[in-house]
Amino acid sequence: MIIEIKKLQYLINKYTDEFNCFYLHDTVIEGKKYRAGSEVLLLHANQLQKNGVKELDVRYDVTLYEYLIREYPVEYRRPVRWVDSVTMEKLLAELDLINAQSKRKRFFQIIGDIYWNDGRQSQQEIVFRHGERLDLHKWKGNKIYVEASQKFFLRSSENGIILYGSIQSNEYAERDGYRKSIDLVGSMLSHKFDKKFEISPDFIPNKDVYRVEEPGRLAEEYIGTNARLVAFSEALTNADKEALLHMKRHDPFVRMMVIPPLSPDTIDDVLIQLKMVYNTDRWKK
Repeated sequence: MIIEIKKLQYLINKYTDEFNCFYLHDTVIEGKKYRAGSEVLLLHANQLQKNGVKELDVRYDVTLYEYLIREYPVEYRRPVRWVDSVTMEKLLAELDLINAQSKRKRFFQIIGDIYWNDGRQSQQEIVFRHGERLDLHKWKGNKIYVEASQKFFLRSSENGIILYGSIQSNEYAERDGYRKSIDLVGSMLSHKFDKKFEISPDFIPNKDVYRVEEPGRLAEEYIGTNARLVAFSEALTNADKEALLHMKRHDPFVRMMVIPPLSPDTIDDVLIQLKMVYNTDRWKK
């Protein structure tokens, strides 16, 4: 798993007595060879940086990734699925079928490296790299190198919510007498650590919400961001309806949701509905 040297330095410094990572390949630093599987020390990271090395291939494990999530949650997202090889092939075959019916091409992203060792060499070979795009074609070409017991952490290629147009919010009076209105993204953030309302483990409200006001930009934003859901208010103009139809022609399986006017009485139900629609695959009966 390739990690920036400066990130390794930070993690080793901050978690001196608990963080460990190991070389994936034999590595020579200033004339000295460190074998694959030996520990990467802060001294090594500093020497690599001094010599202009920006990244290092280290051995992936779940613990290493948890530290990366903790310190760099935007770059290293949490997985959404944990599957075995049989389930993986079924899911990829399903995506392959619906990809033939849509201009949007869905796939999975691998979390962490998947390794293979033929037993004749000390170093592990990489079958799938962290963050790599995985579709049925790539899977069939490489599954022979995957151990039968291997489990996979996955994310979908689709992530994020487009808020299209103006989301209505009814004003309400606080105890101090000031009138306020509900902010949808703010409500997502305030419920971020409540599993009941969490949109998805890899969803970050203040990073993964995109706002689109102009009908002519909706399809472009849907394609460019690979957003998973488009939400909009009940009041739609003819131009809005045409923009939504244009997007649906691009992707018949687009997830869409009408958001009612927000208020303290409705916001919890809206967040739960958002979560449900976000995680529903429209091609499944």
